[in-house]
Amino acid sequence: MNHQLTRRQLIARFGAAAFASTGLFGATNTAFASNAAHVVIVGGGVGGAAAAKYLRLLDGNIRITLIEPNPVHVFCPGSNEVLVGHETLENLTFDYSTMRTHYAVNVIQALALEINYAARQLKLSNGDNISYDKLIVSPGPDDRYDLIDGYTRELAETDFPHAWKAGAQTLKLKQQIESMPQGGKLVISSPQAPYRCPPAPYERASFIANHLKQTNPSAKIIILDSKDNFVFDKQYIDYWTKHHGFGTENARIEWVPANKGGRVTAFDAKTKTLTTTSGSVTADVVNIIPAEKAGRFAVDTGLTQGKQWVPVQAKTFASVVDPNVFVIGDTVDMPMPKTGYIASNQAKVVVQAIVDMLAGREPATPFITNNCVAMAGEDYGMTITATFRFAGDHYAVQERRSVVDGNEYIGHLRASIAKNWQRTFRKDIAG
Repeated sequence: MNHQLTRRQLIARFGAAAFASTGLFGATNTAFASNAAHVVIVGGGVGGAAAAKYLRLLDGNIRITLIEPNPVHVFCPGSNEVLVGHETLENLTFDYSTMRTHYAVNVIQALALEINYAARQLKLSNGDNISYDKLIVSPGPDDRYDLIDGYTRELAETDFPHAWKAGAQTLKLKQQIESMPQGGKLVISSPQAPYRCPPAPYERASFIANHLKQTNPSAKIIILDSKDNFVFDKQYIDYWTKHHGFGTENARIEWVPANKGGRVTAFDAKTKTLTTTSGSVTADVVNIIPAEKAGRFAVDTGLTQGKQWVPVQAKTFASVVDPNVFVIGDTVDMPMPKTGYIASNQAKVVVQAIVDMLAGREPATPFITNNCVAMAGEDYGMTITATFRFAGDHYAVQERRSVVDGNEYIGHLRASIAKNWQRTFRKDIAG
């Protein structure tokens, strides 16, 4: 369910009067009917922002409130390029002014703390209690620090940034890479699945290797992996073999899968030493990407039901705890990869279901797509497309991914597709 509607199509669907009253196309003062349904959204990342925008596009009369503690959101897609100077954090950052003025969304900068399911109220860190008719929860994932002894949230936020949520940590890791001594060693620890953006650890390693080839050619990158394989492994290994001597004695990139002892079990911050199931590795720069679990808000409010991820009703993403609460994005227990594109399309399924329910209709049958892109370099891209069609009580999955074909032109073309996809996706969410 991936809608792209023009202004003319929207007016044809809902009528010009609806948009005039809601200020959908720019008015800042909006008056809603006293009996208008109120939908509250927790989390202003990709899933929450998409939910707010597309809910407004579907219905000009619903009151929408977005709860987000941060004044801006930084997109993670594209942040690996920041590490090597091909992109800037500024280009990946959006605030919520368009959400307020263009889509008549009430944005409250506060932290959501508690859900009173019986009263349909949300308690905020500013002391307010917000009533809702329907609640959408999109808190994103939280990091796990219980799987690697010695690696803590404090270390990640100071000297050993994982940079898996774009922002200050991204710039810190960039500085560490630039300051690495000639012939130095960078270790990237890739977590067990599922985690946000499956191919991104290997894209990160590839971008950094390309950069080091020019600035620090004798440096080495070691990927210690908690998995035996990964998305696009054939493509990355093909690229690394051609450009970085993968598999040779002088390889710039070495990948150690779990079945060869790549899983990291402990970390000594003082010596920068990682202990694995097969030995230990000491490095100049250490980038441990932690495993993930459902966001803290989902845990604290009982939405996880004691599980790692939030269980939901497959058709509507309604929580199993309360049918008026819907959960989307990386924190959901669904057989779908944890990508921003999936989160945005889950948001569209949910807002359509909410509009249908409020109108007394049976929710529409979901059809969700995932278009994932990645690059090994500016001249080598790869793509994967998957569809998830609701079929009774589950989703039927079909997948097609690019193959290693040795055609350099196709590699260039896929890299261009990846770059354009990122720009288009950011514009869709923030524009």
